[in-house]
Amino acid sequence: METPKDEVHELLAAIVATLNNTLYDLSAENDRDGKKVTAKRLDFSRQKVMTAWETYNQKRANK
Repeated sequence: METPKDEVHELLAAIVATLNNTLYDLSAENDRDGKKVTAKRLDFSRQKVMTAWETYNQKRANK
């Protein structure tokens, strides 16, 4: 049986995965359209989200 903490983690994982994919797609689309600044900003945001997610997972694993 999952604990509420695991359910929250699964929700966060789904949100982060969706956000990562969406930001990646938007960045790639903007890059193809020649909107380099917007593409770089979107990719930078995606990288920040993923770095924060990795940090969260490391702290969670060390508990």
